[in-house]
Amino acid sequence: MRAALLSLLFTAGIAQAGVLVNSTVWVVALKCSGYQQCYASSNGSYTGNLNGARRFDDAASAERFISSFTSSIRDKSPQIQSIVEQVCVQPADNRTNGKPC
Repeated sequence: MRAALLSLLFTAGIAQAGVLVNSTVWVVALKCSGYQQCYASSNGSYTGNLNGARRFDDAASAERFISSFTSSIRDKSPQIQSIVEQVCVQPADNRTNGKPC
């Protein structure tokens, strides 16, 4: 009985586990004095850390974001960059390959 219960819990846990997949997102890189890396985090502020950058699902959304910049951010030579990040998703079926997350 106990073995059956543990087996059921283990199987249910695997069925609910997600899978890491690569996902392309877009960020806006800037040229900021004193920063090796610089990214727009809002239409009026920036960060030196990619983790703080505002992300977009497509380049068109990033372009619209740039058009909303304040003049101080617009002067920092904004450029749209695509990056690939790993995202945890629920597989549609059990045949999805990828690292569990």
